[in-house]
Amino acid sequence: MKIIFPQATQDFTQLLLQMLEKSMAQIFLDKSFEGYELERFDKIIIVVLKNKEIERFLNEYLRKHDQIRDFEIITLTKETSGAICTTLMAISSLKNQPVVISALDQIIEGTKIDFNQIIYDDDFDVVVPTFFSKDSTLCFTLKDDEGSVIQLFEKKPVSNDAVLGIYLVRNFTDFYKNCYELLIKYKGFKDRLFYTSDVINNYIGKGYKCEFPITTTKYLKIRSIQDMDNIL
Repeated sequence: MKIIFPQATQDFTQLLLQMLEKSMAQIFLDKSFEGYELERFDKIIIVVLKNKEIERFLNEYLRKHDQIRDFEIITLTKETSGAICTTLMAISSLKNQPVVISALDQIIEGTKIDFNQIIYDDDFDVVVPTFFSKDSTLCFTLKDDEGSVIQLFEKKPVSNDAVLGIYLVRNFTDFYKNCYELLIKYKGFKDRLFYTSDVINNYIGKGYKCEFPITTTKYLKIRSIQDMDNIL
């Protein structure tokens, strides 16, 4: 199983450069990685915009991390049309494999999710952990009368069950195919920003088995140096 962090945006690049300048970058990654049992992943993949300073820092950090078995840094020369497109840039490393899709600029606090246990014990196509939140900037689940999730809504609090920002897909090739169907349906990704939730909605609509376990973890989005200061 692999985990990918699609971070190829100007916002993330500037945030990490600011943290490097203030000697906060290592603390930031330490906090970000604390939410995962890294030793259980075959490879950590990070996709970033091309920047020598950031690439040098990430290489050194990942190489020295005693829980990381293997890693790959993919660099892009320009921003894509969102995290979905960025994730697809790693298809050659992820096809036909179970993959966790997450983000470095979010801090997951609480009980760590045992993704390996889920893979071996549960029959699923996608697992999307959720938690209680009223933060309108997040993605929320909408359930039917029987309690089954029927759709995800970005930045619309249609419930109090927010997506944790971590997605486990059993077969990344299926994920890629669902992304491709969206691309064909909307004639490309240029006219709107696509989210991972759009792809999960496609899974739901096609009858894939999607699970949305409720967790007690906390989700903290890091958008600025001030956000880091608030958790230190």
